[in-house]
Amino acid sequence: MSQTIVSATNRTPVIQIVTWLCLITSTLAFTAHACIKIFSLRVCSAETLLGGLSLVFSAAQSVAVTIQAANGFGQPAESLSEAQVRASIKSGYAAEIFLMVAMGLSKMAMVAFIHGLTPRKVDRGFNYALGGFAVLWTASSVLVSAFQCGASQPWDLRSSACIDRFAWWYAVGILNIGSEVAIVALEVGMMVPLHITRLRKLSIISLFACRLFFPVAAAVQLHVFQQDSKGELRYDFMLGYWRSTICTQVMQCLAIVTTALPYAKLFMDTFDSGLVRVDDLRRRAEQTTGDGSAREYKLLEVSGSGQTSQAADGIRRTQTWTVERT
Repeated sequence: MSQTIVSATNRTPVIQIVTWLCLITSTLAFTAHACIKIFSLRVCSAETLLGGLSLVFSAAQSVAVTIQAANGFGQPAESLSEAQVRASIKSGYAAEIFLMVAMGLSKMAMVAFIHGLTPRKVDRGFNYALGGFAVLWTASSVLVSAFQCGASQPWDLRSSACIDRFAWWYAVGILNIGSEVAIVALEVGMMVPLHITRLRKLSIISLFACRLFFPVAAAVQLHVFQQDSKGELRYDFMLGYWRSTICTQVMQCLAIVTTALPYAKLFMDTFDSGLVRVDDLRRRAEQTTGDGSAREYKLLEVSGSGQTSQAADGIRRTQTWTVERT
């Protein structure tokens, strides 16, 4: 049996290992999130559905990278046949499109999560803006990715008809990072007016801040891609971009993991102050009053330790108020 050796001219095994490790990690993280929401809380919310779709496209991207590696990606182009190079570049083209969709759906899952946390108009107004931006970012990224080298052979990176890939990646990356920071800022801003202990508040903020690992990974990926696009092997699309491909896999993994695990824990613990609605924790049962112009939100009273105070009927106290729509 021949042994595959990782060397300066063979990075393919590294790409394959990292790709599968990231996919397994993402799958386990989302599975934990989905099990908690569906089996424990008896609800399949919008963020769970969007997170699941994000995982599906992430898996498709990982499979495309695996096919890319099977055709010699990570090795010098001169050592491969033209058929292998073409097959690898085509797989990379598909992987790039799947990546954009996966990251966009991850953003939308975060927006859906925030929407279910608070009925406040100000928070929801900012959240709607972030949701609209996520849709536009995803649509434009996919569109440019699909036709980055023209309409006849959009996959062929060797064509002179291709756009400046670094300039495009830089624009997409900066907007991606900026939107993620804005999402975390909105979540943290929602915590500021809450009347809970400082330790409890810091604990919840730390859960929200986990999402920052994603934009940090995106910044690292952008930096590595810049180095690859200006390096000696920048015209070798088989070996010259193996480092940025690995960074992309890690970035994609963090996009799903930071959507799933911290928020699954948050739903399990809940917290003081009535930020989480009973309908999110139970069956998302919303009651519309009167003519439908107002909606009631019932909020649980939770002790500082994160344990729900219970009486004989299971709940000690429930607060109800009406949020008028204007």
